[in-house]
Amino acid sequence: MRNLCKQVQTLEKEIRRLKLLLELIIQKEKTHAPVVRSIYEVISRCFTVLFNIQRFSSLLVLSQVEDKNDFIKCSIVIKNFAAYFRSVGTQLKKNVSEIVELNRDKKFTQRKLNEASDAHEEALAAIENLVKKLNDARLENPIQDNVVEHLARKSESLGELDAELEAENVIGVLRNTKVVTELELVYPVSGKIVTEFGDKDANNEMAHYIAFETYPDAVVTSPAKGLVVFAGRFLNYGNMLIISNGDYRVFLYGMDILFAFIGDLIEIGDYVGHMQSDPGTSPLVKMELRKFGEPLDPRHWMLETIEKREKTK
Repeated sequence: MRNLCKQVQTLEKEIRRLKLLLELIIQKEKTHAPVVRSIYEVISRCFTVLFNIQRFSSLLVLSQVEDKNDFIKCSIVIKNFAAYFRSVGTQLKKNVSEIVELNRDKKFTQRKLNEASDAHEEALAAIENLVKKLNDARLENPIQDNVVEHLARKSESLGELDAELEAENVIGVLRNTKVVTELELVYPVSGKIVTEFGDKDANNEMAHYIAFETYPDAVVTSPAKGLVVFAGRFLNYGNMLIISNGDYRVFLYGMDILFAFIGDLIEIGDYVGHMQSDPGTSPLVKMELRKFGEPLDPRHWMLETIEKREKTK
């Protein structure tokens, strides 16, 4: 499952890259097309002017004018026009070649995008089948709904929910010992960060989270190792997953589908849910980090994790 999730998230990044590249190619085509049309119009006018010059030259010959200046002027005009005609032709050839190359790149990129999209759909289907099997094999968890309902009813904010978890020592209740491990944090989804810790949110208040912009069918994986101490809907946060490693608690919310139960021990990269937003949208998944109730900037631990992994390569 973990490998499948990694494959899906890699494909999501590749699909995003190919879509951006395709948009860039199409934009370049739109830029080049008017230039080519303009050059064709210039060449058409050039042919008209050239025809008139040739006609004028014939009239001069037929009239047998003794004044040679008219012939000299005519030859100069023809020479200058020929040079201009050649430059226009060169520019046209260049632009046509660029359009042909862009068209070739567009077909290649579209083919790669189709292949990546097909592979993405196959991997998602494989994950869905595995999830179904896991759900069928899961044992009943009688404390899941009761604990979630109890905590959600007693809490009117994320801070209060965090305080309830601390006060009731849910970790100790579920596992006789706490799960203590060095905190490592990674992206829970493929995508980009659009809101940093400390930014102003939609309510013009300080954001205590990092928001990741992802994809309509994005797979959501665990950003940290630890014990699931909350898994369910909470206020207007939607589906919320809280992972504790003993000292820190990681809050992950915004998922359309949640696949986790209180008491689950999870590793980084484990499947915990996915998005089901409409195509064309950019859903957000938010992640908060708290220690003893204090909100912390997750970016610090994310960078530390990257550096640590780079050193161990």
